[in-house]
Amino acid sequence: MLTELTTKALHPAENAFKRYFLDAPTRHLDQPCTEDQIVDILHDVFVNCYPDSEYGITVTVNEHTFISSDLDAAFVRHLRYFPALIHQHDFFELLYVAEGRCTNTILQQSISMAAGDLCIIAPGTEHAVSAFEDDDIIFNIIIRTSTFESAFFGLLEGDDILSDFFRRTFYGKDGIPWLLFHTAGDTHLLDVTEHAYEEYQSHSQYRKQMMNSMLSVFLITLLRDHEETMEIPNAHLYKTDNNLMSILRYMQANFATVSMAEMAKQFNYSERQLQRLILSATGLTFRENIQKQKMSRAALLLRRGVTVTEICQQLGFESENNFRKIFARAFGMTPSDYRKQQASAQDGTGPDSGFPSA
Repeated sequence: MLTELTTKALHPAENAFKRYFLDAPTRHLDQPCTEDQIVDILHDVFVNCYPDSEYGITVTVNEHTFISSDLDAAFVRHLRYFPALIHQHDFFELLYVAEGRCTNTILQQSISMAAGDLCIIAPGTEHAVSAFEDDDIIFNIIIRTSTFESAFFGLLEGDDILSDFFRRTFYGKDGIPWLLFHTAGDTHLLDVTEHAYEEYQSHSQYRKQMMNSMLSVFLITLLRDHEETMEIPNAHLYKTDNNLMSILRYMQANFATVSMAEMAKQFNYSERQLQRLILSATGLTFRENIQKQKMSRAALLLRRGVTVTEICQQLGFESENNFRKIFARAFGMTPSDYRKQQASAQDGTGPDSGFPSA
């Protein structure tokens, strides 16, 4: 149940936009439009409703427009009846429909979003939001790119296959820079959003820390409880495959022993179909994904003092020589040299050792 804070009557600016929408139906303000097409409306509404603010709506929105310098994120309400202005921004946006519905047009593809739907939109992605009913309660969760990366990808630490998929989605040249989740009925997610919105409106002590904690809870809940609902709109690369996340999760959980033949049987694909799907989603072949994950785990085990023999047994390598050759190609040094480097870095006697690029 939404609180009074988030179900209050239309804001004066919303009432002004609503009058324009009702009085000028031929302008189709609920359809994606450019700034030039609505500049008169924006100027009139913002000058009258925000007389103390400098008018300055642009199609490229910077994070400092919404996020104050002392915060990492902002939780704001989307203005109902605001013209569907095509724009982009330099931050990550989570568009969350708490009640009602909206149309989110991204890169000329219209996505109908209902209550509980959430869309993660990557920086630089042109989109327009159309919410033209009094009952539409929509939150814009605005997150600095650096904060989103540390929070979101931090949840995937050690999950290289999934991390590669999400990075390719948001940053890849041929990626799909948005993801859609369906969370209808999740009252916990709604409560977190409301409390974060209230915290953002306040100027309480530790506001930044509280909001960051709530943001972490929000993202954890989204990935833990709703990952299987994730939809990739117009995913020509992935053919909108509903099994995609299950396939990647299965690979991640069973990388030490899984084979392509086993996975093809498990998910009822031909090996060729499955190989194409995995390559499209992660940018790596099945074998490259498995090997990268094994090397990441091997490096972790070496740092923990596990012997090469035990690592080979755990990760399914047929011989220690084969493991050493693969490890050397991945890290540019032998397992023993890697272990020595890590030990000297920890005791301060050697160079600072970042994790080698696999």
